[in-house]
Amino acid sequence: MSSAVGKRYARALFDVASERGKIDQVEADLGAIVQAVEQNADLSKIMHHPHIAADAKTKLVDELFKSHVGEESFNFLVVLIENGREAELAAIYSSFVKLANDARGIADAIVTSAKPLTSEEQAELAEKFGQTLNKKLRLTAVVDPAILGGIVIKIGDRLYDGSLKTKLETFAHQA
Repeated sequence: MSSAVGKRYARALFDVASERGKIDQVEADLGAIVQAVEQNADLSKIMHHPHIAADAKTKLVDELFKSHVGEESFNFLVVLIENGREAELAAIYSSFVKLANDARGIADAIVTSAKPLTSEEQAELAEKFGQTLNKKLRLTAVVDPAILGGIVIKIGDRLYDGSLKTKLETFAHQA
């Protein structure tokens, strides 16, 4: 599926969720469904198999998810199955999260450092970069000793690389 189609599905779901004041619930529901599919190999095979009838898939998701997710999320999942787009759920979820974050003024950031950052350091980074982007940042901290020192921050498609490894590589190429 093209990303444009996935973004349209995400936009349609976001519009419904927004209209009903259920953005957070739908985001949580979709995240749980995506996680369940990714963590269960059999369920993943069934959902991604093109020759399993939509009726069978609908019956399965009815048994697994109907009583655990909201009406909007469940109905959306059924529509995906009916339209043969269930294999794209993870990509649609990702697009939905981006739309929800934009609406909330939130950006997700991945901070990579050579050593674990303290909660104070994480809060300071979130504050400084949040002010720069005029958004509230949700940080995910990753430790990668290969960067040697400094930090690398990825926010959306932006990369801020202040790692010692990159500085040394840049210096080596200039010499």
